[in-house]
Amino acid sequence: MPNSAHLHLILNHFPMIGLMMVVLVLIYAVIINNDKIKKLGMFLLVLIGLITIPVFMTGDKAASIVKGNDGVMEENIEPHEDFAKISMIAMEVTAGISLIALVLFRKEKAVPVWFGLVLLLLIIGVNLMMVYTGHLGGRISHDTIMKHF
Repeated sequence: MPNSAHLHLILNHFPMIGLMMVVLVLIYAVIINNDKIKKLGMFLLVLIGLITIPVFMTGDKAASIVKGNDGVMEENIEPHEDFAKISMIAMEVTAGISLIALVLFRKEKAVPVWFGLVLLLLIIGVNLMMVYTGHLGGRISHDTIMKHF
């Protein structure tokens, strides 16, 4: 059974990769103006929002496990934690907007193109935040990242 540090490392890829996939789904949906595909993107976004919660929740325990280990640069833990909190909040707000939209545009109601574009821009922003959060996390124990960035 993986410990909290392993679980954190396993789960943290889902928000970044998942959001990249949702970006592609929504780009396609907006270009062809297909409501079913827009709603699929919104549903996937809600799922990713749910997955992001345990990623964030395992972070503190992961930090306590790795502190004091060889190769761990503890000064990088706090910036990662701080930005992770901001990213998680942004993710949950965006997933919440998506959930509300799924309710408002349920059944046969059309999803306006402007809404798809706004959601797409939000997701791109949140995805960039998640990638930067991952970068900060990588700096905790991957000294090769520190040498190049």
